[in-house]
Amino acid sequence: MSRAREAAYAALRASAPRPLVAGDVVEAFGKRFSAQNGSWARLGSPADIPAWLQARFAPPEGGTLAVATSGDDLLAALPWARAPRLCCVPADARAQATLAVTTAFAGVAETGALALHPRAGAPMALNFLPDRLVVVVRAADIVATLDDFWILLRVRFGSALPRGLCLAAGPSTSADVAMTFATGVHGPVELHALVV
Repeated sequence: MSRAREAAYAALRASAPRPLVAGDVVEAFGKRFSAQNGSWARLGSPADIPAWLQARFAPPEGGTLAVATSGDDLLAALPWARAPRLCCVPADARAQATLAVTTAFAGVAETGALALHPRAGAPMALNFLPDRLVVVVRAADIVATLDDFWILLRVRFGSALPRGLCLAAGPSTSADVAMTFATGVHGPVELHALVV
C-alpha cells in the first residue's frame, strides 16, 4: 500500500467516532445481548457449565436430553458426569439433539455479538440448525468494540482467517413473510451465552 493511502486511512481511523463502552465489558456485553432477546449468565468456572445446562434444559419429567457439542478442548474437558441427565453427542449428530453447545472465540460488548466460526468438530451448521444454541465465551475474550474485535481476530488468526465467520447477536428473527414477526427462521429460536 502506498504511503499516501496509508496516511489517508490513518486520518480516517483517527477521525472516526469511537463508541463508548463504559465499565465492565462483560456486563456491557450481557446487557446488549439481553436487549436482543438472548439470555446470558456469568459462571464462576467452566466446570459449572454441565450443571447449569442440566438445571436449565433437562426435561422436567426425567429422562435424558441429547446435547450436540462442538469438538472444542474447553467443552471436552468439562465434568459431564456431574450432569447425568445430559447425553453429549458430537456436533455432526446434531439431528439427534434439540440443544447444541459450542464456543465463541470472542464477544463484542458494543453489539452484544458472539464470534463463531467453523472448525474441526464444529461445523457452521451447528450454529444455525438446532432450536436452542448455547455459546460459551471466556470473559477475557470479550472486547469493547468492533474495532477491538477486528484487532483480536487478526492477532488470533494472523493471515489464516477463518473461512466463515458469524457474529450472532441474539436468536434468529425475521418478518420476511407477510410482515409477520417470526423467531427461529434462519437460526436458533433460543440463543444463550455463558461467560466463563
